[in-house]
Amino acid sequence: MSKTLHHLRKGKCIEEHECREDEKCCKYGFETEIFSELLELGKRVIFYENFFPQEKDDDKIRGRGGYLTTKEWEKILTTISQKYEGEFITPIKCHIDNEGLKNITAKLRQVECICFYVEKQEKEHSKRLITETN
Repeated sequence: MSKTLHHLRKGKCIEEHECREDEKCCKYGFETEIFSELLELGKRVIFYENFFPQEKDDDKIRGRGGYLTTKEWEKILTTISQKYEGEFITPIKCHIDNEGLKNITAKLRQVECICFYVEKQEKEHSKRLITETN
């Protein structure tokens, strides 16, 4: 997924206003359930995301664009650490878990792009197989 994570916003507009038909005034929220949907396509999904938290995102189409906010990144990374296996490739190589999150949070403020992957947890798969065979 190349620079598209912020375009995968779902749900209703999070702004309270009269939405225009073209939705250019709208902002959609990001729901972390998208990772489970993407992982139905394969065991591992790699994300490469450009972001400029200090600037306005002009790449906004029908409310789905808009770079992910700091709060959204915190929610995304926390969800990944709790439900999936994940690892940062760039800007530093580290596992996305509690310890890795401590290392990466400060680093994210200094870079313009990140690359990481998310994959299904093997433990969950093994647990399901044991349950299904019993």
